[in-house]
Amino acid sequence: MDLLGADGGSLAAAFGSGCVATWGFVQMILIGPLKKQMSELKDECEKRDGRQAHRINQLETLLLVHGSGPLRQQLQAALSEDRVMGDRA
Repeated sequence: MDLLGADGGSLAAAFGSGCVATWGFVQMILIGPLKKQMSELKDECEKRDGRQAHRINQLETLLLVHGSGPLRQQLQAALSEDRVMGDRA
């Protein structure tokens, strides 16, 4: 087979179209479902992070209300520091 002869351009075009078709197939079969799964996992993680932040706030409130004097002072200092650092970010 002479790749540089009269049929060389036709063979190159056939090879190129085969590559494009294969890439489209790989995108459709492999990459598409993976992107969908990643999006679902990201949404699930964001929901879980929100629930955990809410629970942390509840536990901090309980410690402030029911904790001993030194524990309250340390917790208030830590919360103040977190808020200051959060304002800077």
